[in-house]
Amino acid sequence: MSSIDYYVFSQLPPEIWIVIFHWATSPPAGYPAPYYEPFRASFEEFDEPLRTKRALVQVCRRWRVLASVFLYEDVRVRYGSESLMEALVSHRDVEDEGSQGWLGRCVHRLELPYLQTGTDRPGNTHNVVQILKSCSSLKTLVRPFMREPPDSVRYEFPAGIVSLSSLTRLEWWHYNNAARSGGINSLTDVLRSAPSLQFLTLGGEFSMNPGPPIRLPAVTTLRLRRVNALLVRHICQWELPSLVHVVADFPPDHNGLEALWFQFGHQLCTVELGRNIVFHMSDQIIVFFRGCSRVKMFNYFIHFTAPPAASLLVEKSSLQCVGIHAFPCAMMKDTWKHLNSHFDFLASRFLPALKRIVLHGNWQHIMADERFARFEECLARKGCMVLLADDITSPSCEHL
Repeated sequence: MSSIDYYVFSQLPPEIWIVIFHWATSPPAGYPAPYYEPFRASFEEFDEPLRTKRALVQVCRRWRVLASVFLYEDVRVRYGSESLMEALVSHRDVEDEGSQGWLGRCVHRLELPYLQTGTDRPGNTHNVVQILKSCSSLKTLVRPFMREPPDSVRYEFPAGIVSLSSLTRLEWWHYNNAARSGGINSLTDVLRSAPSLQFLTLGGEFSMNPGPPIRLPAVTTLRLRRVNALLVRHICQWELPSLVHVVADFPPDHNGLEALWFQFGHQLCTVELGRNIVFHMSDQIIVFFRGCSRVKMFNYFIHFTAPPAASLLVEKSSLQCVGIHAFPCAMMKDTWKHLNSHFDFLASRFLPALKRIVLHGNWQHIMADERFARFEECLARKGCMVLLADDITSPSCEHL
């Protein structure tokens, strides 16, 4: 960089630098929102933005002050939780001596591993509780899957918890041994402390009684990762009056999804099947059709999902929009035989209200084939359009 360039950059006002830092550190699709976005859950990545933020705050003192708000908006609690607690609780803005704890107010997303919430001694979760208490603007809390053996952490005393009134999104992987300590390790306790929750992601296997049914009045989106049928049965006992979107990453055993569709299918607007080859091993579309009577939008990964058996299909008069993602599957042998089975289903008489098919991902190679053109012609005859996701803004259910 020349001396002239350095002079020009040094004269930029803070407001310009903040805008630059924002665009430089944001994930490609932005941070997770508390509402449903088609196929978003399968492609989330936050590591690269975090590396950029760490680099920015080390350039100079001025950049550290300006970029700290971005560095601390996404926090992963690791070893050294006491230092993090002190930074969030005690740090002052150098330009405002009365702004103690301002870094805590910057935190919008917090990832809290179970390794940091073990309770082998009383009061072990004190630092974590203080960290959560300082994050008054926290929107997303993540309790991730443990890569270590679950029994490598001991839970012998009660864990603490604070009110999570600002929380709108919870991503939770459940461990029974951790849940017994209650507090921040208990899904039930956390849900009861988060009255504004709108987006709930669950994974893990339940093997214990979760207590009385839970009421979550604001939850609109439920994402199920790999869960067992017992957890699904617990969910079916909850009160979820606002639930309209369900994302299933993996079909639970013992017809778990069938129970979920039976309980909530009448109120759902959107169902999404995830990017998992297990959906290719059973006819989950038929199960979905039978249980969800009012769904208007259905999204799935076409290469990972088995086409429905024509002999078992029933008319789905409510379905108006289908989103299909073209992410490739390495296990797929005869791609066009598989695609044609799905195209026949989408163009069939069983979807009389279908008005739009939205293509997500890279469809360039498929669309160049004449067989896709024939599929479009069949859809046009029934008044259905084929659109690329990049060219449209997805409407909410009430606008379909």
